[in-house]
Amino acid sequence: MKFNFFKKIWGRKEKPEEKKEEKREITFEPYRGVDFKILPLITEKTLRLAKENRYTFLVEPKVNKKQIKSAIEKIFNVKVVKVRTMNYKKRIRGLTKIKSTRPRFKKAIVQLQPGQTISIFE
Repeated sequence: MKFNFFKKIWGRKEKPEEKKEEKREITFEPYRGVDFKILPLITEKTLRLAKENRYTFLVEPKVNKKQIKSAIEKIFNVKVVKVRTMNYKKRIRGLTKIKSTRPRFKKAIVQLQPGQTISIFE
């Protein structure tokens, strides 16, 4: 009874718990000839790693190391020595009533042969 009375006064249509959260995804254009999404990640740390011939990319979570290696070699015409991957889980952000979610993704650190570079990170 009390809740119905408050709804009429303030015009609330639904309870805050009933609101559905929108599913957010990282959106970017895939490179041509690759079946999955791949995005170079450029930060201060990744630029420091680029000097050591290691380059960082964001990829879809379902992609494995062999697919990442072949895609990087195909797109940038370089020889990949090693691929390291890290999976990040979906996380809820926000301390107030309004909460959002960070989507899950995979980060790949690709090491190239000495003397080869990717021009995006320079």
